Amino acid sequence: FCIRLPTDQIDDLFRSSLDRSRRKPTRVVNRMISTNTRLLLRRKHLCITFLIAALCGAGSAVEAKIKCWKNNEGVRECGNSVPPEYAQQGHEEKSAAGVTTDTTGRAKSLEELQTEQAAAAEKAVSAGRAREQAAKDRVLLDTFSSEDDLLLARDGQIAHLESQVKLTESHIEKLKKSLDELIQTAADSERRGNELPEKLVGDIDSLRQQIRDNDAFIVAKQKEREDIVKKFESYMVRFRELKGQTN
Repeated sequence: FCIRLPTDQIDDLFRSSLDRSRRKPTRVVNRMISTNTRLLLRRKHLCITFLIAALCGAGSAVEAKIKCWKNNEGVRECGNSVPPEYAQQGHEEKSAAGVTTDTTGRAKSLEELQTEQAAAAEKAVSAGRAREQAAKDRVLLDTFSSEDDLLLARDGQIAHLESQVKLTESHIEKLKKSLDELIQTAADSERRGNELPEKLVGDIDSLRQQIRDNDAFIVAKQKEREDIVKKFESYMVRFRELKGQTN
């Protein structure tokens, strides 16, 4: 532990002390001051020496760390640095005492990185599906309180579709009747040797197109009915599962 005081302050202290006592001559005072200055310089030199030694020791401790790796034959090798050809294989850092202070894993290959990315993407998709299913489950339970409610809702939607189909079928019958009348009119006109009016031809084509459109509407409603039945079947299965979990 080193304490440094300004030399002039120390000289003043010595002079004031000796002047008060008046026991020693001036040459003795000067000699004591000179001796004290040399002691202070020597102490300062020792402090700097100890500081340099401590820094050198710390540097040696850092440099003493070595790195160990395995070569292509699986043999363990150690040195101050890992050779470039083994840099991607991972290594350990050890102190001068042989204690492992740090470990660096091997670098992952492109295939491994791609596999991890694909797994992460699949995990994200699965999480999204789970959130979506959870939302659907909440709606199902909030909308229907029993299996009877599900059956009533299904039958109501089917009844609505069937009523639309019946109305469409009735409309088709009317269209077909009108078409038969126009076709009969056209036939009579041809038998008389008259040229068919463009309006009559256009009306016949329009009625035929309307009949085709209404037939397609009925087919779509029949497909929609099948989808409703399947949808409510899945609702029923899921509803029972959820009720079994909550009960």
